[in-house]
Amino acid sequence: MATVRDRYVPRMPPRNPWLADSVYPISHHDPAATEAVMHAGPTTGKALSIADIGRVPALFTSNPTVKTVGGRTIVIAAGLDGIRKIDATDEAFELVSYTPYPGFESLAASATPSRVQAVLEETNAARRANDDGKLIALGKKAAELGLTHRNMANGGYNLIDRDGCHFAPYGGLRIVKTSDQNDPSKPLRVVAVKDFDSAVPASKTSRIVGLGMTYDGNIAAAADGALLLVDRDLALKGTLLLPGEQIENGICTDDNGGIYVVTSKRMLKVVWTGSKLSYDEADGGWQAEYNTMSSEQAIASGALTRSGGSGTTPTLLGFGDDPDKLVVIADADPRGTNLVAFWRDKIPEGFRRKPGTKSARIADQIRIDISRSTIEPSPAVLGNGIVVLNTSYPKPVPDIWANAMTAGVTRPAPTGAQKLVWNAQAKAFEKAWLSNEVDNTDLMVPLISAKSGLVYAATKQRGNYEYIGIDWDTGETKARWQFPDDSRVWNCYGGITTLLENGDLLLGGLFAIKRVRIGNGNGGKRP
Repeated sequence: MATVRDRYVPRMPPRNPWLADSVYPISHHDPAATEAVMHAGPTTGKALSIADIGRVPALFTSNPTVKTVGGRTIVIAAGLDGIRKIDATDEAFELVSYTPYPGFESLAASATPSRVQAVLEETNAARRANDDGKLIALGKKAAELGLTHRNMANGGYNLIDRDGCHFAPYGGLRIVKTSDQNDPSKPLRVVAVKDFDSAVPASKTSRIVGLGMTYDGNIAAAADGALLLVDRDLALKGTLLLPGEQIENGICTDDNGGIYVVTSKRMLKVVWTGSKLSYDEADGGWQAEYNTMSSEQAIASGALTRSGGSGTTPTLLGFGDDPDKLVVIADADPRGTNLVAFWRDKIPEGFRRKPGTKSARIADQIRIDISRSTIEPSPAVLGNGIVVLNTSYPKPVPDIWANAMTAGVTRPAPTGAQKLVWNAQAKAFEKAWLSNEVDNTDLMVPLISAKSGLVYAATKQRGNYEYIGIDWDTGETKARWQFPDDSRVWNCYGGITTLLENGDLLLGGLFAIKRVRIGNGNGGKRP
């Protein structure tokens, strides 16, 4: 497939006017969760120095969001313990304010910078000694600071609306709205907070994990056993209960009212009728089963997704005049994960259900060669191409921290990236290339720059962190950016790769939020 470099311009999802107009207003980059951008990224590798990287300490932050105000670049980073506002104008990366989650100030009190630094130093020492047992045991200290499976959902999916207000889930079924009144120098203040505990019967175990902005300006919130629709003042408009179904991923939306939700059992297209949330076909929605595994199998494989369902946020493929409109996930087939595409709208006339699929709604599915259990980073989509990463730990430990710290150091890492292509004529997936270079220990979602023709991915070499640029067309590694030393502060665990407007990398992870100054020479201006 040609790229922008060859004068082919892929169709991108239409901008949602209710989101901030920036390079990263919402988790997964855009409402369709494509992980693709049109602006350029860096193309020349280098060994990074300490001076190349700006850092703001934090116990865990997945993916900071970005807004631009009067020529200033503001990063809003919703993490495990609260929300940090960072000035990233020009070359800066300076903390402006920190706002603990209301009612969860004890988390902030526990994860103090000095305590986080102490765990980092012990982790570095254990890594340098290649001490597998010590690396695993340090997970208890991290948990004492608040790094637990449940808390890691805090702020994991977040967004900035067109008025510059930030929304993030935390503490189970709470959503907090903050604002700085679009003043770059002001701290973030809590505008509203709402606990939706009474809306979800299984509220003791449920938590909001996914946020999406619909194209009519409402917020869709996905939780275990339910999908909620709220307005931007956090008033509840609708609830769709899904008893017995777990949701462990983000959601995506299209500009025709579709909200795409993958549960531990089904893939759903949900619509808001004006009075209710519905997946009934009569209302324009649908449901379809896909291959899953048991929760026990998922935990034994070291999967972050413990329900036995898909580990990926649904991703849309096909926009504008593209002939096929699909939504794509990786399933959890116990025989090996498949890339699965569902028809988003009406199933094409004459289309016959394909052998081995669980629904006629499935346009095609194909075995992913690099992974034996569900994939955690969402597929990255540009045009008709899809890149997926292997996240099956060869010698897993049923613990998030242990897998993050031992894989690629004292235990083998999950490796491999694969590109597949949707053939619109054949109505089928085809395999394009496979690279075994990428160490995916960090479960870091890659990003595609259409202008640069590169896929940017986190990896490790000899146990040390780096970033690489992979050619979108060939799978060849074109550039490497090695982090300054062997510290674990450079990890990007559970994050999503973001390119600032000048091509610098914006990264989350354990221990710190990071700006990697390796830009494309645009001086921070829009390309």
